[in-house]
Amino acid sequence: MVRLTVRVPAHEDGRRPSTDELAEALRSLESELDALVGETDRPGEPARTDRELTELLLAYRPRQPELIELLRADGEISEAEYRRLRAHLESNPVAPTPPPSAPPRPPVALPVAAARAEEPARPTGAARPVELLTRTYHIETLKQAGAVRSRREISFEEYMALKRHFESAARRTSPE
Repeated sequence: MVRLTVRVPAHEDGRRPSTDELAEALRSLESELDALVGETDRPGEPARTDRELTELLLAYRPRQPELIELLRADGEISEAEYRRLRAHLESNPVAPTPPPSAPPRPPVALPVAAARAEEPARPTGAARPVELLTRTYHIETLKQAGAVRSRREISFEEYMALKRHFESAARRTSPE
């Protein structure tokens, strides 16, 4: 690495150097640099040996021809490596991978307020027993029953049965 600097002194009366004087100093610096670079016997960069296909595949993992073109344009791979990668990609095309599908949801073991709201609506029909509802949806209060009903996981009849259940339980525990 060669580094040259030049100092352009200010005039004796304190004026700064003019643009022409700075340009002349720069030209002289460039000529000195050219002379130095021409005189040195710097060895060139060692010739890089072409890498094997397996090493190229591990290093770059090419999936598209455009990426191989960019590697060649940036000088990351030699012409021989480019041809090797291109031939490999043409003989082994990479199929686009579909986005991963969502895994099946486990049963809801969360508190009622954290459960999903987009569950399918509960069809009307025979109302399930209150004990089954409280155990299935972890309902401990009338407010939680309202949350389950708002998600349409229980029918109106089941909600009313839960309401009667909690009201009667409250009457039994309240002192009179």
